[in-house]
Amino acid sequence: MKWIISVHRKLLSFYLFFLVLIVWELAPRLGFVSNVFVPPFSRIVETGVELGLTNIFLYISISLKRVFVGFVLATVLALPLGFILAGAMPKLAAFLHPLTKFLSSIPPFILFPVFVIIIGIGEGGIYTVIFWSSFWPILFTTIAGIQSVDPLLIRSAKSMNAGKLVIFTKVILPGASPTLITGLRTGLTMSFFMLIGSESMGADSGMGWMIHNAQSMGFVERIYLGAIMVAGVGLALNYVLEYLESAVLQWRQAPDSSNKAAA
Repeated sequence: MKWIISVHRKLLSFYLFFLVLIVWELAPRLGFVSNVFVPPFSRIVETGVELGLTNIFLYISISLKRVFVGFVLATVLALPLGFILAGAMPKLAAFLHPLTKFLSSIPPFILFPVFVIIIGIGEGGIYTVIFWSSFWPILFTTIAGIQSVDPLLIRSAKSMNAGKLVIFTKVILPGASPTLITGLRTGLTMSFFMLIGSESMGADSGMGWMIHNAQSMGFVERIYLGAIMVAGVGLALNYVLEYLESAVLQWRQAPDSSNKAAA
């Protein structure tokens, strides 16, 4: 009996998901919605089988490669720049704040034709859109994270003759790490969302291209299949980021556990 309760608790959050799939399957078959525009879920599965796992994984891998290339480039540039502006040049950060806010407010899709003119049609434009959409949240959260570190901790470290490198690695970086990881999560999420739109405008492969091509050809089942693929990959990325965040910020749970042990 206990194992049934245990399984029930584990599946509790999936019951609504299963219910949606059941409704999705029955509603068009019973005539509540048009099966032309909302095909039964089983037809989506059949379309996925016809497309083949090899092609599905190929589309996903191509899209993920574009996301990670653009995201890594943005991270490599935004993190050091944020450290420099917030730590070494705070006055320059304040001076550049209106300009950076203005640039970050421009939607990447609006700039896509500009990127195409400058860089050309193809992978370069897609990478630039992904880079642009993830660069700003990483930069702003890096600056905010460094500036949010308690100055008293820094002064205490200096009073103990700690060097700049020690202060940065032992005080500033741990203090700013929660904000930094939040910025990285936001940047990666934005990269993934922008990917689908950029692939539909300037790519010949990937999940976004698959959805755009299915829309052009009138393959409704493939549109839904592409949407499910995007949602599944996005959900998987979110779980990976949550795991990495809990692993990196394990120290935040230390006080709670110690308090419980003391109690």
